[in-house]
Amino acid sequence: MFKFLQNKIYKIDKNGNKKRVFFIRGIHFSFKGKNSIVEIHEPIAKFDRCRIVCGDNCFVSIGSSPYRIKKLRVLANGDNSSVKIGKNFSLKNSCEIITRPEKNLSLKIGDDCQFGSKIIIRATDGHKIISLEDETVLNKGKDVVIGNHCWVASDVRILKGSIIAPNSVIGMSSVVAGKCDTPNSVYAGNPAKLKKTNITWDRECP
Repeated sequence: MFKFLQNKIYKIDKNGNKKRVFFIRGIHFSFKGKNSIVEIHEPIAKFDRCRIVCGDNCFVSIGSSPYRIKKLRVLANGDNSSVKIGKNFSLKNSCEIITRPEKNLSLKIGDDCQFGSKIIIRATDGHKIISLEDETVLNKGKDVVIGNHCWVASDVRILKGSIIAPNSVIGMSSVVAGKCDTPNSVYAGNPAKLKKTNITWDRECP
């Protein structure tokens, strides 16, 4: 309980009013440091076996949604990390968002995004690669940005520094390792490459 007192969880109503709480159904919170803030916007999504982990001075925000979010794991325990998920987000089954252990990284998912199953998004490699010449770190983390109305299919990996343009579709089992920056497009493959432009998508089945 002491860690909870050093950090804050808020419900945010549709008018932007905050109410501090210590429990959100379907989410397990784990605070590894202090001064972190988690904001969950109402109406609250149907969270199912989700977990949020924060270090020092972290910020996590999940927008309002009528959809189910199953097995979301937000590992934002690199100090000063920021993870923002927009409104109307849905997750079929299992997504891991990782900013740890590096500091000062951000990851943003826009509004109205649909995710499949077994997705991993990493803003960091997790371990250092060090130059023998001057001992500099060669693989520093980079922010990740996913635009509004993106459909990320199952088994996708989104790596550090990736940018996905609005209204994009990322095909099943793709690996995004850079800029998918043409809106209204389909990307697929390892690494993900542009496959088709001038498209949009809908949540309804064909």
